[in-house]
Amino acid sequence: MSESNAESAAIAELVSEAREEAEGRAGDCAYRESGGWESVAHNVDFWYEWHWDEVKEELEGQAEERNLRWAAVETVVQAAFKETFRKSFG
Repeated sequence: MSESNAESAAIAELVSEAREEAEGRAGDCAYRESGGWESVAHNVDFWYEWHWDEVKEELEGQAEERNLRWAAVETVVQAAFKETFRKSFG
């Protein structure tokens, strides 16, 4: 496999990981039902930011494990996470 093909495959794997994280996190917003969080319960932007901050470091580590520079792939990974999170939020 050529270097560019290997890099493309690694990026695709990372994007897939981001989408899986987004689906799981969007579907598991248990705080939406708790009293103190009602004001933000249906605010997808709030929850997206909350979860992106948590998962970003993990994905950054996975990028490094795949020999990818995070700065080079962050935008596409974040876009995949955001798109999937919004769709999965309900």
